[in-house]
Amino acid sequence: MPAMSFLVFFLVAVVLVVIQTTFFHALPLAWGRPDLVFVLVVFAAYRFSWLSGLLLVFCAAWMLEVTASLWLGIYAIQCLAVFVFLKTITHNIPIKESIYQIPLGILAFVLSRLFSFFVAFVIGQGTDDWSGWPLLRDTLWFAVMSWGLFMVFDALLSSMERFSWHGHPVTKNFNGRRSP
Repeated sequence: MPAMSFLVFFLVAVVLVVIQTTFFHALPLAWGRPDLVFVLVVFAAYRFSWLSGLLLVFCAAWMLEVTASLWLGIYAIQCLAVFVFLKTITHNIPIKESIYQIPLGILAFVLSRLFSFFVAFVIGQGTDDWSGWPLLRDTLWFAVMSWGLFMVFDALLSSMERFSWHGHPVTKNFNGRRSP
């Protein structure tokens, strides 16, 4: 991925963190809290190279953790593990990408939520009132948000690739020298 794609999606990550920490906290608690950063993590695993994807995932998770996390470091570790998991599983997979994107993302989301429950259980916080409904509700939020945001992210990425500096033909200016 070119540096421009990384920078644009870094700004997208900033916007997603702002939306998630300000607007979504105004939702009633019974509705749950959609995790837009996790959608970006899954998208980055499918579309970005290893280095730029890991950097983007770490930056996005770190921004969200600094603004809204109770356990610093856990969310970033989860996101990095999800990125590595999805990147490894989808490497050279012979199935059409549109078939496995959302289901694998949902699987990763559920596993990360179960890991969060395990961490809460180990440190003794918030395990008494745990039920399956919040997990199902948040998984439905993730499925809906990922379907919509994947289309937006794909359109953004393809428009950046279409208008990249490398794609412009080289022309000669009036004195015969080549210019981009």
